[in-house]
Amino acid sequence: MRWKISLGSSLILLAVVMMFCFISYLGLMANFDNQRDVEYRRYSREINSLIKNTSQNLYQLAEMIPFLDGMKNALLKSDGEGISRAFDQHWALLQFHNGVEFVHFYNIGNQLNASWDSLDTNIDGNSILPTWVSQVNQSERPINPLLCRESCIQYIVAPLLVEGKKAGVVVMGISLADVFLSFKRIAGADIGLLIKEQNNSLLQNDFDFLRWNVHIPALTNKERNQEILTKTAQTYPDMSSLDHGVQIRWNDQYQQLKLFPLHSYEPGKAHLIVITDVTAAVNNIHDSIWKIALIGLLGLIFSEILLFLIFTRLLAKLKDVAFVLPLLASGQFEKFRLSLTSADRAPHFRDEVDTLSEAAVSLSLQLEKLEQEVSTRTAMLIEQKNALSKERDFVGNLLDTAQAIVLTQNSEGGIISLNAYGEMLTRYTESELLGKSFLNILIPEYESQDLLSRFKEIQAGQRMQLRHEAITHCKDGTTRHVAWLHSHLSWQSADDPSILSVGLDVTEYKRVEGHLAWLADHDPLTNMFNRRRFSEELEQVLSRAERYQHPGALLFFDLDRFKYINDTSGHQAGDTLLKMVAGMLAQTIRTDDITGRLGGDEFAIILPEINASGAIEVAKKVLDQLSLAQLTISNRTHKISASIGIALFPEHGANIHDLLAAADLAMYQAKAMGRNAWYLFSDKDRSRERMHTLVYWKEKIEYSHLHDNFVLYLQPIMHVKSKQISHYEVLLRMQEKDGSVLSPADFIPAAEHTGLIHAIDHMVLRKAIAQVAKIYQAGFKVSFSINLSAHAFNDPELLPILKQELLTQDMDPACVMFEITETAALEDLPGARALMIEIRELGCGFVLDDFGVGFSSFYYLRELPVDVVKIDGSFIRNLSESSDDLILVNALCSVARGFGKKITAEFVESAEILALIEKMDIDYAQGYYIGKPAPAATFFMKSDSEE
Repeated sequence: MRWKISLGSSLILLAVVMMFCFISYLGLMANFDNQRDVEYRRYSREINSLIKNTSQNLYQLAEMIPFLDGMKNALLKSDGEGISRAFDQHWALLQFHNGVEFVHFYNIGNQLNASWDSLDTNIDGNSILPTWVSQVNQSERPINPLLCRESCIQYIVAPLLVEGKKAGVVVMGISLADVFLSFKRIAGADIGLLIKEQNNSLLQNDFDFLRWNVHIPALTNKERNQEILTKTAQTYPDMSSLDHGVQIRWNDQYQQLKLFPLHSYEPGKAHLIVITDVTAAVNNIHDSIWKIALIGLLGLIFSEILLFLIFTRLLAKLKDVAFVLPLLASGQFEKFRLSLTSADRAPHFRDEVDTLSEAAVSLSLQLEKLEQEVSTRTAMLIEQKNALSKERDFVGNLLDTAQAIVLTQNSEGGIISLNAYGEMLTRYTESELLGKSFLNILIPEYESQDLLSRFKEIQAGQRMQLRHEAITHCKDGTTRHVAWLHSHLSWQSADDPSILSVGLDVTEYKRVEGHLAWLADHDPLTNMFNRRRFSEELEQVLSRAERYQHPGALLFFDLDRFKYINDTSGHQAGDTLLKMVAGMLAQTIRTDDITGRLGGDEFAIILPEINASGAIEVAKKVLDQLSLAQLTISNRTHKISASIGIALFPEHGANIHDLLAAADLAMYQAKAMGRNAWYLFSDKDRSRERMHTLVYWKEKIEYSHLHDNFVLYLQPIMHVKSKQISHYEVLLRMQEKDGSVLSPADFIPAAEHTGLIHAIDHMVLRKAIAQVAKIYQAGFKVSFSINLSAHAFNDPELLPILKQELLTQDMDPACVMFEITETAALEDLPGARALMIEIRELGCGFVLDDFGVGFSSFYYLRELPVDVVKIDGSFIRNLSESSDDLILVNALCSVARGFGKKITAEFVESAEILALIEKMDIDYAQGYYIGKPAPAATFFMKSDSEE
């Protein structure tokens, strides 16, 4: 029995010794890991401190710059050369003493004045650096971004203040090489910089790290540590494994590697890796375990000798230990240790059980330490909770700075909160509106049943969002037009927010919209109906006349010798004359009569319920009234007269087109009679005049087409900011036998009536693309804008011809744009839009010509996929003399930019107009001041010489 007990006890002791060794090993390794965690935290603090010191040093240098000799005046004057002269003498000192490798000076307009570089930096200057400079110029607060690309550069972007005045921004950069060297000197550990690549574009010497997709621009003890990193990359293909630290064995040495994220401008791109040699610590742990195991074995052998003598006492001791071990499981560590140490132990008769007791005490200490670490982690969770609270505060500040009304309502519609912008706009404070009804206080004029029912749906969760516009009443009695968006929120109690309401102030937009609505129907110069609105009125009058069998008349006239007045006395005189005519017509006609300005010096009057004799009398009265007026400009007196054509409806036409054509022909008959006369249209006039004109021009167009007498002219279009010619408009001309040149206005109307317009479109398309191809082959890389007629959109052959020509000439479609007018798309808007989308898919662009005429252009600007809008020349020609045109062009530009379109101004005929459109940020300018239309050889002589 004793042998069995001895053997069993021996086996148990052996097992205890092995367990003790294992637990001791775990304890030592845990202690080792804890020490490494402490070291890692120290490394992190050292790295952050070194980078922070580097940033602070840069900022101190930036603050000293205005005090350098000669810098103050140079900065105040934004003098780049002065800055260069003053700073050159200090650059070498800053470069070699302070390690500064990058200095840029910017003025308050974000433009570069001077720069110094000693390294090849690439910071996306077109986007990142201007963004930093603009941010600092606006906020007047320095920023210190860290940018990592090929290497890591610490930047400081600081405002320059001279005598309390903002003088621009200085950007300075310094490499982190000194930071790495300082860290190695302080911490005694090796450090390296890992930068992630975007497209696996690693350097050749980074081949071993393809698994990590990084390159290493900096590494201490490079040859040794590269081998360590190579082995680590093979062992841990996922670089994120290094976030918590890893340990590898290399050349019989133990190395620990830890990855530290670098807080750069692009998060997650750069990391620091710290390599620590822990061979001595690991070997010490191994030696300790072996010593513990050796002592256990010696104790086991000694116990075999003594077991026969003291097994009873030994069993009693084991029993004592067994009784106190459950205290460890329950976490009563102190009681466990007191129980083991309170037993009577003679110091001279200690045995293995005593050793086991001591090991158990050591184990209890380790377990207690682990429990304390759990408590520490709990404290960290509390800190994270506090950080979330800070983020919540940040969101609150963001709501207060947003340029929109942001308020919350409870389930009863009472206001709970209101942001700062809402207080500023409504003049109410948050406390004044607290608990008040949103509908009753802010929009008391709501449609009670409709809006109230929809609000109840939001509150009940039946509707998630509600959009509406309403007049919002402010505390000071003013009103604002606000577009509201209400969103349903989940809530637990009646006091919780139930609705989030966001309001955007659209008061100014509505005011401009009303003004533009008026301009859409009126001529801004004379305040008369424009052509579009006049046509609508004429159509309504014709409809009523047909329904009630009432006759009526249309008077169509233009002013005699108006072009002469414009040429001799200027466009301002012409505008004054047009206003005088409008005023006279208002005094002459009846209340029910309708007047309109159809364009240029063309006017028309609708006379409902009148016969031929009555219409003739009105025409005579108009001529008499005009003959009484005269205009004196610069000692030059001009008499006013007109030629009036009269057409009766429904006798001479039952639709707008026929009636206007008849009145137009009658007006030309009046001019043929000697001007200052009226003429009543007859059917004989219609057939004779119209047939003569159409046959004449049809033969002329067919002859020119057959003998290639159509030529293409180019007119340059300048980029306003750069003052460089960016592209050209292709213009069609007809060359006569005598060498004279006719404009499209002479023959295009006849081509449209005779059906030859499609052939002209095809010819222009082929000749223009061929001409552009020749210009490109001559080495001139510019874009061209080709005009399309109004009939091009119902031509099924146009798109195949365009595709074939682009393929044949091997042309880049991106260099070709097509100009269309709103009239071109008016007849079949869906068909026009579909064709434009197909052409855009080829790569070509579109320009909306005559933008602003009639203001129906806004509808087409939204519906048609155009890239550029060209403001009609009637608004640009008198821009330097007319404040009304200035306001109108500003409004047109605002709308176009709102839709993201480029803007071209045509009829730029003076330096004053060019300066004005440049202030309005118009992109392109076209007109005689920029360049007159001319053959391509005039602009591209190189092309001719090569041919």
